[in-house]
Amino acid sequence: MKISDLTMWIGSICVFIAVFVCIVCNMAVTNTVGWLVYPVSSLLFAWLVLMPLLYYKKRGLKLSFGIITTLTLPFLLIIEQMGGGQGWFIPLGFPIAVSGIIFMWAVFLLIKRGDFLITLSRIIFLSGILCLVIDLIIKHALGGGGFPWGSLVAAITTLVAILILVISVILKKRGNHTE
Repeated sequence: MKISDLTMWIGSICVFIAVFVCIVCNMAVTNTVGWLVYPVSSLLFAWLVLMPLLYYKKRGLKLSFGIITTLTLPFLLIIEQMGGGQGWFIPLGFPIAVSGIIFMWAVFLLIKRGDFLITLSRIIFLSGILCLVIDLIIKHALGGGGFPWGSLVAAITTLVAILILVISVILKKRGNHTE
């Protein structure tokens, strides 16, 4: 048996033991399905995402990202419906999840590029933009107001990204920078 097979089986057994414990505790305490849906669906979601990584290692990353892309929105919608449908999915869950998924794939595509420092500065810059977008989504959903944390984070990450780019240019001119 390969190590990846063993890791996959151990991970699966641990997740399914946790699911079983949740079922037993929920039934013993409330005798209904109640809160059980939240941890069980979260554990199963995590299991679906982690199994390709554990089994295929780096080759499983794209498959795990595909699972995240495909299942995140339905997962959030189910969580909202099980919670009584308070109406947070459309104004908050959907746009934040889509923003996060776009960021995840952008980072994935950037990492496959060459120069480490330039890639790092791009990822830092994009993370600031993601914070700004999430801040704007939250403010729009809640009716505005509040401290502009997203703008502050975006400004700081932009400065850090510029600093890293300047360092990269200096190192290239000195000949000390490697791809």
